[in-house]
Amino acid sequence: MSTRVYNFSAGPAMLPLEVLEASAKALIDFQGKGFGIAECSHRGKEFDGVADEAIARCKSLLGVSDSHEVLFLQGGATQLFTTIPMNLAGGKSADYLVSGEWSKKAAAGAKEVGVTANIIATSEASNFDHHPEATTWKLNPEAAYLHVCSNETVHGNRIVDLPTHAQLIVDASSEFMARPHAMDKIAMIYGGAQKNLGPSGLVLALIRKDLLATIPDKGIPKLFSFRAQAEAKSMINTPPTFSIYMLLETFRWLERQGGLAAIEHVNAAKAKLLYDAIDQSGGYYTGTVIKPSQRSHMNVTFRLPSEEKTDEFVKQAAKHDMVALKGYRTVGGIRASIYNAMPLAGCQSLASFMHDFKAKNG
Repeated sequence: MSTRVYNFSAGPAMLPLEVLEASAKALIDFQGKGFGIAECSHRGKEFDGVADEAIARCKSLLGVSDSHEVLFLQGGATQLFTTIPMNLAGGKSADYLVSGEWSKKAAAGAKEVGVTANIIATSEASNFDHHPEATTWKLNPEAAYLHVCSNETVHGNRIVDLPTHAQLIVDASSEFMARPHAMDKIAMIYGGAQKNLGPSGLVLALIRKDLLATIPDKGIPKLFSFRAQAEAKSMINTPPTFSIYMLLETFRWLERQGGLAAIEHVNAAKAKLLYDAIDQSGGYYTGTVIKPSQRSHMNVTFRLPSEEKTDEFVKQAAKHDMVALKGYRTVGGIRASIYNAMPLAGCQSLASFMHDFKAKNG
């Protein structure tokens, strides 16, 4: 095998080598049965065992028991921008905190299905360089739920402490299981797997059972009904079986790392290396998030003095086996996505490169 590079892609993103190796083995021969996991029926006992184990390990990692249902959904988190209001608005408006590209799209998704999206606060005017503080939010007490994105992949800001709200819905796509989640506060949490948990094409969602009970039996196509999906164990149609298997291998890997508190500690150390390199550069590197306390531990975003320097930075980094560092088109600059699978050594390498590049080009 050729040398694996440090892949800073925002998603689909790098996965732990142990997960890839175990999944590759199962793809060829699952448990010595003579067929691969992607070749067996989703109605058979083999995959049923995979799904049951994935659900159990998911709940264990998140510290939930019988309060929430675990759903394996398709269509990406973007599809949930419309299916969430379809399922949960109940003829009411919904509150949205708009702190970046994805929460803005989530609010737009509600409007697409005829639900009034009340924007309780937004930082769009400053290109989402922060998320608005809770003291500025204009909540509607009659709204069906409050939707937030806990970590904005594009703009690199995060909500450290989730708000207290009876019907809190969290898009955690780019930090799902990168730290413990306050599940006692959360009515629903969801995210695309392709950041921290597995390959693209799968959405992991947990929804509180009392919230499921409010979803009507009629008026929502079964395939898009969270209630129907829960009752069918996410198998109304054929689920992405291999993606779910890789999710299970990722859960096993997370357990071997010591769980979510342990992985959060590592992620904080990784992020600190890069933010220190930014802050100690004398202004050569400029972070795009104005409040250090809101800086993402998953997506480190910063700018160089010019686009020419930025392009050169990306090219030179690739020569040192560090790829996918170009920032999102609406933000520019550099974005280093350092999800769970990114080793500490990858961030050490990038931080060292940042110091050297500044010394040579500053």
